[in-house]
Amino acid sequence: MKRILNCLASDFTKMNGKDLKASIEAAEGRTMIAEIVCTATPLYPGLTNAEYAAAFGADMILLNMFDVNAPRIMGLEDVPAENLIRKLKELLGRPVGINLEPVDVHALPAETLQKLPTGRISTADSLKRAKELGVDFICLTGNPQTGVTNNEIMQAITTAKTICDDDCMIIAEKTTL
Repeated sequence: MKRILNCLASDFTKMNGKDLKASIEAAEGRTMIAEIVCTATPLYPGLTNAEYAAAFGADMILLNMFDVNAPRIMGLEDVPAENLIRKLKELLGRPVGINLEPVDVHALPAETLQKLPTGRISTADSLKRAKELGVDFICLTGNPQTGVTNNEIMQAITTAKTICDDDCMIIAEKTTL
């Protein structure tokens, strides 16, 4: 397996999630991921913000605010929703992933929570949809005021591994303020 630092775009097209993980491990910590708010207006017309991040050295692109039920990437408005992730991967020559949030509907909130669309919540359906759209990895994340708990992240990891198998790499993190 090649280190992610040595991979070409053609190498990534042959990788599944397990291969991607091995490629990152082989790079011994020298992998840079850039998180892009894909609903934000591009810095300059004609390019997506993900393309800028890749041009500045990002090895992987993580799309924040991506809704699997209503796919949208600003700067790729003329691309059919079913092809957005694949087109972005073609443009970047890099692995592309999305955030999904494992919201715990049974947790008692300590504050007013944001209401997330179902396409941004980690459910069996959204995980299946992400896989269909061609994502290389899924980040199970917990942003502030979304109702994500550590227990729900652990359950989501198990569900994601079952649904995605080796097709998508699964990572997890939780942000606190």
